[in-house]
Amino acid sequence: MDYNTLQSDFRNIKGWVFDLDDTLYPPTGEIYAQMAKRICEYVMKTLNLDEKEATVIQKEYYRKYGATVWGLMVEHDVDPEDFTNYVHELDLSSLKKNPRLKKCLDNLPNKKFVFTNGAYQHAERVLERLGLTECFSGIFSIREAEYIPKPALQTYLKMLETFSLNAKESVMFDDSPANILGAKRAGMRTVWISSNVENNKYCSVDTQDFCDYETPDLITFLSALLMDKSA
Repeated sequence: MDYNTLQSDFRNIKGWVFDLDDTLYPPTGEIYAQMAKRICEYVMKTLNLDEKEATVIQKEYYRKYGATVWGLMVEHDVDPEDFTNYVHELDLSSLKKNPRLKKCLDNLPNKKFVFTNGAYQHAERVLERLGLTECFSGIFSIREAEYIPKPALQTYLKMLETFSLNAKESVMFDDSPANILGAKRAGMRTVWISSNVENNKYCSVDTQDFCDYETPDLITFLSALLMDKSA
């Protein structure tokens, strides 16, 4: 990686925006499986479906609407807070403090934010487990998005407005190709965290030119950006 080119490309960044799950920590089958199970249970209970039918609906709404909750709201008038409260009752004990990532984030200039399709309280819990709470100046969750998830353009624009960010001076880090493309369409610089096989499958995009940078590992990328080989 060309350190000088990388630093030059990111010199004007005033806002560093990070997705939460599978971006600030590596993809973990344990947490993904828990969340998928609880979403499926909720769909089964709410729509009176068996597990197989609920799984099909869950994946269909995720692809069509960007988040299962938005599909349930549109198609079935489900209370979104009831959904997010149930789905995010997760065991996060597998997440450990990450001092290497904290060092990278602390060394980035200007403010950092979390932008997630998950619940606000879930983001707070994850950041606490990772030891990253103090690194971020704000969280924009599915609640602040009024339950219209990424990759909807209006949600990126609302996030930028909420944090008083200029899209051209902001960068989005996300593991979903669809979400990265959404950020790019909003005018942001983009870095795709490419190690999430599940999101690569269910959030694929129809263009190769959907991101500015790609990396399988966030710490490696930030270390190169900061020219810190010890991070």
